[in-house]
Amino acid sequence: MKVMLLAYEAPEDFALREEEEKLKAYMGEWYAFGEALRKNNVYESSGALDAPTTATVVSVRDGIRNVQDGPFPDTKEQLGGFCIVEVADLAEATEWATKCPAAKNGYVDVRPVPYLETGAPS
Repeated sequence: MKVMLLAYEAPEDFALREEEEKLKAYMGEWYAFGEALRKNNVYESSGALDAPTTATVVSVRDGIRNVQDGPFPDTKEQLGGFCIVEVADLAEATEWATKCPAAKNGYVDVRPVPYLETGAPS
């Protein structure tokens, strides 16, 4: 089954991206996580997102489009990236989520992906 691991990162982790010395160590954890996914043949794809301050939030209510700059979260953690993995079941997916660097200071949302691009069941 395909599962998306949504990495919600704490503000202090996003701040690490702005300091070159700290960025190397921070990204090293992510590269190691990606390499572990690949070595175990569960890696499908992944991506890092730019800082939450670059977000644009779009909603439509009663046919009226509303576009706002910046995130408006209920929590301090912000979506920082994602991984799509191919695993046997949700138990295996949660094991990988536990190893995700975002789980240390933020959290990882584990979601099955029943349809991917073509609309066909995965």
